[in-house]
Amino acid sequence: MKNSDDIDAGMTAPETFAPAPPGDPPRNVFDAPAPPDVAATTPRPEESQWTLVWKEFRKRKLAVFVSWLILVFVSLAIFAPLLANDRPLAYRGANRFDYAEGVRSVRVLLRRAATEPAEKQQELVADAAVWLDRMAGAVSRVPANKLAGLRERLDDTAEGGLSAKEAASLAETLEELTADRVTFRSRWGFPVFASLRELDAYFLTLITLCLTLIAARVVSTRHWGRRAVRRIATSLLITPLAATLLWWLFVPDRVDRTPYKAGVLTVDAERAPRAPVLYEMVIWPAVPYALDELDLRGVYKQPGWKPTGIEGDPAARWDAPHWLGTDKIGRDVLSRMLWGGRVSLSVGLVAVGIYVAIGIIVGSLAGFFRGWVDMFISRIIEIVIVFPAFFLILTIVAFLGPSLMNIMVVIGLTGWTGVARLIRGEFLRLADQEFVLAGRALGYSAPRLIFRHILPNAMAPVLVAATFGVAGAILTESALSFLGLGITVPTPSWGAILDEGRDALRIAPWLIYLPGFAIFATIMSYNLAGEALRDASDPRLRGSR
Repeated sequence: MKNSDDIDAGMTAPETFAPAPPGDPPRNVFDAPAPPDVAATTPRPEESQWTLVWKEFRKRKLAVFVSWLILVFVSLAIFAPLLANDRPLAYRGANRFDYAEGVRSVRVLLRRAATEPAEKQQELVADAAVWLDRMAGAVSRVPANKLAGLRERLDDTAEGGLSAKEAASLAETLEELTADRVTFRSRWGFPVFASLRELDAYFLTLITLCLTLIAARVVSTRHWGRRAVRRIATSLLITPLAATLLWWLFVPDRVDRTPYKAGVLTVDAERAPRAPVLYEMVIWPAVPYALDELDLRGVYKQPGWKPTGIEGDPAARWDAPHWLGTDKIGRDVLSRMLWGGRVSLSVGLVAVGIYVAIGIIVGSLAGFFRGWVDMFISRIIEIVIVFPAFFLILTIVAFLGPSLMNIMVVIGLTGWTGVARLIRGEFLRLADQEFVLAGRALGYSAPRLIFRHILPNAMAPVLVAATFGVAGAILTESALSFLGLGITVPTPSWGAILDEGRDALRIAPWLIYLPGFAIFATIMSYNLAGEALRDASDPRLRGSR
């Protein structure tokens, strides 16, 4: 048997543990470098629940495909004003019609202002001043200076109150200024963008940011940490709101009645003197038809039909083929499908948002407080479930009247019970776990425990239910529109187009097939995505396809 001295005698002490030379500070054994194989190994960061769910979801190729399909549908619906419109996206030229409209509007506003009280008079004078500014910006320098002088005179006169005599004098001066032939300035115009509302600006900014982030994520190979995700979430929240505020402040809300399709290029010398709009260049949308633009010459035309135009009709020069045909009064079906997607998809998202919010609050209260609160809420849920949801929606809409807001609210108020039961079950499961007990011991309030600690861990089944709920809400809205209780004319929806096609099944079958396929594809996509999300969020099914 060897003693310890024999063993030590046969070993060479590592350089790290060798005694320090005289004069050097003593060495610390804990400063020794790690072996190469250990130093090269970096600890793997801990993955969150949502990271694991996303990895499992991406393994399901069909779910990824239908998710892209949903993104395409949503993007087309949001960009519908830019894709299908009877106004140009941009043009450079002169808008004679807008100038003539301004002359008529100022004349009427001055006549009305002379008979209105002081408060109303100020509003009318302000509107007239806006028109004068627009007119001055459309003409050359000399008439523009005259119009600017008229505007200053209007402001000075209106300070002490505008009398009938003063209004008549201003109107007479306006007639004198506009009686002479004026030279118009060539400038850029953006009619489609000028017609957008604040809500359009919000969603256009939001979807543009989302598409940009998706493209950056596909191209980039870097891992996005929590700090980057927080910055992205903050930008997605703040940037669309800022764009909406700027749009509300700087883009005036006005009705544009200019017949842009009656305009001609400046090279067309024969029609130029009579044209309401002169174009040096013009960019039209991909589908140059409005959702309510009718053409009685093209009733029930097949997909791909192109208007031939009539001699002397300048509007025909800007028309494009009707790629999906026309309906009973000559409206373009592709344009109505794009605009109808805004209605159908918004009904699904807003209605689901309403009943998910209600279900989360009600289910959280029932599952957290238990006792008589749980008993009372559970009885209410059972009473609501007793009534058939679709017939209840039919009854309420019949009394309130068909409108987009009524349909979204009614679907939201009748569909919250399923989400409430899911949240209640999750809260009953999580309320006795260690992290909740620790929060109670630390004295956390009930709202903090509910919304900051328990609810984030209970949201997985709710998101799955929401994806199925969007499909159900779209189907409900389509059924209501098909029965004549949906969106009112002229606003289209896929169900309303389907209802119109029912009366012309033999002569225009595309009015049935196209919206029917869109409804089927959307509902199928949401159902497949919801099923994949449910499987990915279940630890027992991870790894299965």
